[in-house]
Amino acid sequence: MGKHVNERKGAAGAGSAYVSLIDGVRGVAALAILFYHYVHFFMAGPSRDAPDGASALFPAYERLWLLYDYGYLAVQVFWLVSGFVFAFVYYGHAGGTRSFAVNRFARLYPLHFLTLLVVAGLQFVALSRFGYTPLYGHYDWLSFALQLFMASDWVRRGGGYSFNGPVWSVSVEIVIYAVFWLSRGAVARFGLPVLAAGSAGFYALHAQWGEYSKVFACGFYFFAGCAFCLLYRRSRERRGLLVPLVSVFGAIGLAGAIGGNDWSWRYIALPGLCGALFIALAASEPRAPAWLRRACQWLGENTYGVYLWHVPVQLALFLLLMPGTDPAGIARNGWFMAGYLALVVLVARASFVWFERPARDALRRAFGSAAPAGRVGAP
Repeated sequence: MGKHVNERKGAAGAGSAYVSLIDGVRGVAALAILFYHYVHFFMAGPSRDAPDGASALFPAYERLWLLYDYGYLAVQVFWLVSGFVFAFVYYGHAGGTRSFAVNRFARLYPLHFLTLLVVAGLQFVALSRFGYTPLYGHYDWLSFALQLFMASDWVRRGGGYSFNGPVWSVSVEIVIYAVFWLSRGAVARFGLPVLAAGSAGFYALHAQWGEYSKVFACGFYFFAGCAFCLLYRRSRERRGLLVPLVSVFGAIGLAGAIGGNDWSWRYIALPGLCGALFIALAASEPRAPAWLRRACQWLGENTYGVYLWHVPVQLALFLLLMPGTDPAGIARNGWFMAGYLALVVLVARASFVWFERPARDALRRAFGSAAPAGRVGAP
């Protein structure tokens, strides 16, 4: 992410190099993950399992059940957003492989490395005090090495996640970045058919071998997001196409939602609704009020921090509360949930301002990389 002067100038114009409204969607999705992972406070024991019916104990469950129960779909939203934004920034613009790689490394790795060390330290303290590592197992050198190189979830391993578990979605997305970059020439030549074939191909691979790797699922959503961006550009070239596109994708999404099962939500409702939303938001960007663009930018800047800091914050709270206080008991209170959410957002904001942005800019200067034309974030 970067280049605030250019981005803010572009955000107000028709040729914006930064789609702030869509970046805001990514920020909202990160907050949804906080609700979905609230169950972690009920998984503090050595079994790392929440008791049956624990969700009924969550604060305001009757009003927030959608976030608590279906917040996991936010990861797929991340991948769709990434595809749209990568296509928005890189398709049709010159850029070298070295610059692309440096920008990705500078954006993703510093915070990943810092939170990995923090989680490893907190889990070591927990292991010494409680005899087990809360939330995630695999506290071993192999798991640490795989996380160190952001390769932890290229191949699925038995027994669940390790260390800072949520980084799994970033790990698999890195593989798709490489496919995206290598396929740019084909997309430039043949356009949407390549993206449609790519998304369908990754879905077929996921259906066949998804139990072995989540890379294929990521590819399906990512290249669907790329396709939505190209369709948005078509709508700018051909007047009258915008409303039909939004209507068709919205209808597909609603049909998938009415289907009601997990498959239809994942592979029909979510892509359809996000396709309609992204195209509509990108078209609305030039006319969006400045306060809304600033708010969405603020949300987008905090996304990666919210995603990677919430597990370290939870582990730190476990260490403060246990063994004298049961985390599940105190987590039933609305004031605790509100304080936890505020704490994660505060830590994420401080992380972005004082660590992520300075580290990113320092790495770009060190490796002589130009900043991309727009924001490309994570997770």
